[in-house]
Amino acid sequence: MKIEHRRFFFVSFFLTFFAHVGAQSNYPQGYFRDPLAIPIQLAANFGELRPDHFHMGLDIRTESKENLPVYAAADGYVSHIRIEKNGYGRAIFITHPNGYTTLYAHLNRFFDGLETYVKEKQYKDEKWHQDFSIPKGIFPVIKGQFIAYSGNTGASQGPHLHFEIRDTKTGNNINPLLFGFDVQDDIPPVIYSLSWYDRRYSIYSVRPQPISIVKTKETYRTRDSIVKIGSPVISFGIYMEDLNNTSPFRYGVYHAALRMDDSLLFEFKLNNFLYDDSRYVNASIDYSTWITNDRGIQHLSVLPGNRLQIFTRTGSDGKIFLNDTSVHTIQILVSDENENESIIQFLVQYDDSLQKQYNMPAGATVCKPLEQNNIETANAKLHFDEKAFYDTVPFVMTESGAQTSNQVSPTIHAGSYLIPVHSDYDVSIKATKPVADSLKDKVVMRLITGNTKRIATGEWQNDRMLGSFDELGDVSLVIDTIAPVLTPVGWRNGSVVKGKQNLIVTCKDDQSRIETFRAELDGSWLMFSRKNDYFIYTFDEHCSPGGHNLVVTATDVAGNRTTRSFNFVKQ
Repeated sequence: MKIEHRRFFFVSFFLTFFAHVGAQSNYPQGYFRDPLAIPIQLAANFGELRPDHFHMGLDIRTESKENLPVYAAADGYVSHIRIEKNGYGRAIFITHPNGYTTLYAHLNRFFDGLETYVKEKQYKDEKWHQDFSIPKGIFPVIKGQFIAYSGNTGASQGPHLHFEIRDTKTGNNINPLLFGFDVQDDIPPVIYSLSWYDRRYSIYSVRPQPISIVKTKETYRTRDSIVKIGSPVISFGIYMEDLNNTSPFRYGVYHAALRMDDSLLFEFKLNNFLYDDSRYVNASIDYSTWITNDRGIQHLSVLPGNRLQIFTRTGSDGKIFLNDTSVHTIQILVSDENENESIIQFLVQYDDSLQKQYNMPAGATVCKPLEQNNIETANAKLHFDEKAFYDTVPFVMTESGAQTSNQVSPTIHAGSYLIPVHSDYDVSIKATKPVADSLKDKVVMRLITGNTKRIATGEWQNDRMLGSFDELGDVSLVIDTIAPVLTPVGWRNGSVVKGKQNLIVTCKDDQSRIETFRAELDGSWLMFSRKNDYFIYTFDEHCSPGGHNLVVTATDVAGNRTTRSFNFVKQ
């Protein structure tokens, strides 16, 4: 048995090694430079698990500072600009002649010529948010040219630079660490826990069954010499993270492979895939455990509705069929881009005396993946397209009374928020309380999913409203007549503004979210940027010294509007 295990280990090692070499040789080494002028230290890597998406680039630390100079990673031209309150914040796309495009995000300010170009467009459009392409000849850049200052804009929780490499033709995001960036790493990934799932049932009908593991000096092993399994059809889940030498952060794991008795059953490599497919992270993890415990148990199998293109497809896609009571050898290998690897090898045996039976919840509708599914109650209808579910879902939908005084429909308990939905689903709800015509445009759909509230507008169809969400939970119709609240921060009406770099206004809404924000200075549109609920005007040539009148208007999703007028003197 020991000789067989050693043969299995070395064959697996060499197959994995050459696969790594082949993967990295597909990408030009040394073509791109570090986009900062400091050694690369990562806060996050490509493929790290995030809520509803894989992280699609590198988060490069900026010494906890903003306004570090950012440089073009290679020759090319500025091809696209994006400015948004969430996501990338302020971002530059540079297209390169070798077929790749790089992206630099969470920036504070672009280089002077580009900053002026973008600002002129914002004032022409009277819109701070931007997402537009730039013709090739306008802003050429050379490798190492200063292009921007780093920052903390968009959905950033601290100063850093988000950096991506994309295939210009396909749009696929590519793992930047495959291009030979100098990130010192001789530390293998860490395996924290191992579990198995009874795959006679849907992944959403069972719980992970833990397998006790022990770390030795060179590898991992199971605490039991033979792991007894209580199902003839199983899959595994693994909780793991990667490390490197330059930073205390923990990262996503680049590669994992599962073998049984020398046969490859499952493998993924985080080389490249489309940003639009990144939501399939919810099919690649134990979603319930992720939501409740923030633990990223990754499936070593491909769920039926998972269309992410990172897998080596096999006949079983990671499902293991224990058709006998023989002892079988399992090997799980996980590794990073630098070929540092961790291995856990153990024996499994099916024992039917350990079988558990799982029952369908009372009143559940069976919703299958890769099919359209429709569910109804007395006052609600749901429609899911064929992409919605990753595995069979025992869907329970019930109704109960109103939970708040402004609610005009029953509360529709639409499944469990611990089950992911990939695509938007349609929800139609009947208003069971009279709604005056004058208030119909103030009715919104409210979804409470776990501890989070979502608000969406809908379309009236007689006495029903039709809308959509991409998460499950409790849905209802509510009337929203309360306008947003506008509050100046650090200044007030009649202030003499001296020595300030900006004016800040908070804008909050009790029920929904801010849909539009407009500011006018002395009758002309004035540009405010946005970070969360803060709207910020940075003093520039559009506000000269002297007295001014600022009129600010905010509108929420339901169309409720607040307008406030402020006078101030700029010195």
